[in-house]
Amino acid sequence: MVTDLERAYKALKNKQSIYTKLWQYYDGIQPLRYSTDRLRDIFKDIDARFTQNWCEVVVDVILERINIKQIQITGDEPASKLLNDWWFNTEMNLDADDVHLCALVTGESFAMVWPDADGNLDGYYNDSRLVHLFYDQANPKLVNFGAKWYQHDDGGVRLTLYYPERLEYYAADAQLKNISSANAFQPMPLDEADPNSYIAENPLQRVPIFHWRRERRAVKSELGAGVLDTQDAINKLISDMMVAAEFGAFKQRWIISQADIGALKNSPGEIWDLPAGDGLGQGTMVGEFGQVDLDTFMGQIQELANSIAKMKRLPQHYFHLGARADPSGETLIAMESPLVKRVNKYIQRFQATWGDLAAFVADFQKIDISVAGPYVIFEDPRIAQPKTTAETRKTNVEAGIPLRTQLRREGWTPRELAEMDADKQTDQAAAQQSMAVAMLNAQRQFYTNGSDNAPA
Repeated sequence: MVTDLERAYKALKNKQSIYTKLWQYYDGIQPLRYSTDRLRDIFKDIDARFTQNWCEVVVDVILERINIKQIQITGDEPASKLLNDWWFNTEMNLDADDVHLCALVTGESFAMVWPDADGNLDGYYNDSRLVHLFYDQANPKLVNFGAKWYQHDDGGVRLTLYYPERLEYYAADAQLKNISSANAFQPMPLDEADPNSYIAENPLQRVPIFHWRRERRAVKSELGAGVLDTQDAINKLISDMMVAAEFGAFKQRWIISQADIGALKNSPGEIWDLPAGDGLGQGTMVGEFGQVDLDTFMGQIQELANSIAKMKRLPQHYFHLGARADPSGETLIAMESPLVKRVNKYIQRFQATWGDLAAFVADFQKIDISVAGPYVIFEDPRIAQPKTTAETRKTNVEAGIPLRTQLRREGWTPRELAEMDADKQTDQAAAQQSMAVAMLNAQRQFYTNGSDNAPA
């Protein structure tokens, strides 16, 4: 029977090479691939590597539109403030970007919550190569246990299994890359006098790991095989272009002559004095070889970049290398509509896990969420066109839609709506006071000019 420790080791081990490769492609650390071994042998002595990293664009175009604004408990501003204070004090607002980035690059991402030395709940992002969750086969929404390993400062590896009711600690006296089986891990007692102390009670009474996924069906990166293969082809073309630029982008001249050509100089304004042939052999001739047309490479690179945009259904203006007229606001909105729908899909999936984390934090801090649970509010992923937004808002309000309803549809939070109401009341009070002062000044001026109706 396979133990949980063996399952954890196998799952974590299998992630290493796959996820590391995906991170390297995102970071632009990409190998130069050849179509045949013969080409690889010919260019093996070329040390330079040239990349045009479109993998980063594929991810960042989506990532830049996934931003959390705040955590809201409807109708309970003090409770909302407590949750948002925790959110910023633990710097989870910064870790959220890492969570979303990792989910897009590797297909999944993790964060953990755990009490610190003072008993306060802390939260932090975890690399998906270090953490794994195991779900119940009958109910895939139910977590059976989680696992996390990491390289310890002493050179060994620590591995912890997280169950709702307990924790199990294991250690291996080897570096991660040198571990080949789960047998390398042995129980790590917390108390040397008690060999069974490697098992400890879980004070949180739940697996403290939260899991974000792009898809529920399978763990799938935004950088699929088609993107990686096309990226390899682009890098190969760029390398070929750079080689051609170095060896064939300049015209090469040639001379056929029986005279000594050692004194000839190739410089502006220089005139070559070459004797004619003797009439018997090959006559004196000069000429030049044509240079390599680098525009051919650029055209093919552009086509491959556009193919990435098409296969990922991303707006092509993010991938166009040359000069191009900027689209109008309405055109831009239409072009980015598929992207916005896709981002909204990711926001809905990420929002559920963030809501689970926020509910857990609220429960730990004894915040009452029985009436309206925490709702994680994201920024609107659509491009903001101020003129279009204002015109749409004006048209809808004139059609009878209340302004507050329209603003809610635009993504305004309850706090922002309350602030707008407070500001509006302040402006009205200031306007009334200003009007009263103006009327009083006018009345005084009227009496000062000698009106017969001046009061006694």
